[in-house]
Amino acid sequence: MKTLTYVLALCIATTTLLFNGGKSCTHDPVLTIEAACHQVSKGQPMLDLCTKTLHAAPNLNPNAVSTFAYTGSASAIQSSVDIVIAIRQLLQNPSLPKQLRATYNQCIERYGVAHKKNNAIGQALYSCNFSTFFKRDCTDAVAAIDDCTRNLHAVDPSSPLFKLALTGRDLTTITCSLALLGEAGH
Repeated sequence: MKTLTYVLALCIATTTLLFNGGKSCTHDPVLTIEAACHQVSKGQPMLDLCTKTLHAAPNLNPNAVSTFAYTGSASAIQSSVDIVIAIRQLLQNPSLPKQLRATYNQCIERYGVAHKKNNAIGQALYSCNFSTFFKRDCTDAVAAIDDCTRNLHAVDPSSPLFKLALTGRDLTTITCSLALLGEAGH
């Protein structure tokens, strides 16, 4: 029951972020989605993820980089929720090997950190408050996801869970890069 309550709370928080659409900040750089994604992406897969994520967002303020970052934050949070749900389902298998079970439990803990940090990033973006903590939250969120992906790769690099974790990392990286692009305009 405690797990269900936690998952429902995460889903409600994420839905609120996704459908509020964010707002643009003063001195926001004016860029199209494509131009912003080109500036922050490291390779074609990340560029595709960035443009797909931003084009799919409802209520998106066009050409406002902080709104793009806010949307990315909501997607990164949803990615955290999705991977924790997937891991919890896998943990229900009683014949799961001990090493895999330990890796999955470690990922749940690390994704708790990533979720908390991504939520703080979303709040900072919504309030246009690019404090020194903001960059630290970005670093901490990516590091937490990296801990999980490194361990997942060690036990099963072909796992769909590993690929899902990489997508979550890319969404967090895109969010932080877009936010820093917006911050540069301040």
